[in-house]
Amino acid sequence: MAAVALDSLVVSVEVSEPLTATPELRRRNDRLLVVAVLAYCVLVVFLMVVAGVAITPDVMAVALGLAAVLAGRGRMFLRDWIPFVVLLLAYELMRGFADDAGMPLHAADLAAADRIVGLGALPTQVLQDALRPARGIDPLALLATLVYMLHFVLPIVTGFVLWLWRRPQYYDFVAALIILSMAGFTTYLLLPAAPPWYAANMGLLNGPGGTPVVSYLKPGAFESIANALGFDGHYLYSLAFGSVNPNLVAAFPSLHCAYPFLSFLVLRRAFGRIGYLALGYTALVMFSVVYTGDHWLIDCLAGIAYAYVAYYAVIHARVPERVRAWRRPARG
Repeated sequence: MAAVALDSLVVSVEVSEPLTATPELRRRNDRLLVVAVLAYCVLVVFLMVVAGVAITPDVMAVALGLAAVLAGRGRMFLRDWIPFVVLLLAYELMRGFADDAGMPLHAADLAAADRIVGLGALPTQVLQDALRPARGIDPLALLATLVYMLHFVLPIVTGFVLWLWRRPQYYDFVAALIILSMAGFTTYLLLPAAPPWYAANMGLLNGPGGTPVVSYLKPGAFESIANALGFDGHYLYSLAFGSVNPNLVAAFPSLHCAYPFLSFLVLRRAFGRIGYLALGYTALVMFSVVYTGDHWLIDCLAGIAYAYVAYYAVIHARVPERVRAWRRPARG
């Protein structure tokens, strides 16, 4: 009996040793999975541009769905992500109709607001006068255009990272993103707003010589990027805008700035200081859209305010029990 007990003790010790190492292995595997997912997203975006596939929510969701299948969570991914993607696509379809309600177009008042924020000067004009080269390729315009093209990547990757490792907070993020998008659509409907390049084309931003004081830098940047990739500029422009329903007068608020700022808020809450990387990216987006003439600075500040209000409304909302039950982890 003693021998049997001793054998049982030895077996139990041998079995328990790997179990004590499990948390370490899990942390290591989690780190490897984070790196793999981020690398996978970079590869997907690169292949989209090279192969001519538009970077839209549905395409990104399919790409991340494959990663979810590899992680053993394919069924759970379908349940949690289909409503998210459908709502984003519905927003994109509605956005193009936001200027069909017959509301008056706002341009001069936004320029006046930007001059107030810029202490008498237009921020776009200040940046272009200081940073734009007199001739040749503009590296900053190229960078800004690439950042502009990645509009949907960060929020979808943020959602995927939260879904993998902070699943209850994934639902908060999706709810805030939907509120933010619908608030933006409503504003576009009631307050169609011309961006700086549009206002310049209307003759509202002419200088003393009668020429516009700001230029639209993105078309030239598209042409340079297209030449580097062996395409033509019209192809890349269609790649960025042809697969969604664009609205040329949907400048206020800037969802290009609102989405990454919302990502910062939720990532900081979920992962701590590493979330500040998204804040740095938000600053890069703000610079990009103002420098190219796609948004007024006031649009960017409004986008940040919209994102914070949406985030605050979700975080402090009272959640019904049936919604709490839906948030609970389920087997994939």
